[in-house]
Amino acid sequence: MADVTLVQGDTGPSINGTLKVTRTQNPLDLTNADVVRFQMRQDNDRRYTVDEAADVVDPDAGTVRYDWQEGDLAVAGDYICQWEITWSDGTIQTTEPPNTITVRRQ
Repeated sequence: MADVTLVQGDTGPSINGTLKVTRTQNPLDLTNADVVRFQMRQDNDRRYTVDEAADVVDPDAGTVRYDWQEGDLAVAGDYICQWEITWSDGTIQTTEPPNTITVRRQ
């Protein structure tokens, strides 16, 4: 069962997340993050269908949001998604575990 189910062709609602430190489950402080990207790919493909900058809503609380763009949800199917953080020192961190999204046909 998917974490989120959306309808093919929709552009809302936005995807919201709270990024957490894996060991402690405390919110991940994003104060020193240069960019947070939302990445999504079909579960049977390694190529991203979405790889776009997300909004950091509250850096201290680790909250982020991605606003769907037209075409992001054009193809029905099962997807795997994650957040990729590029820190100010140039290091990259990807969230674990990835989440799942199902895009169902209209």
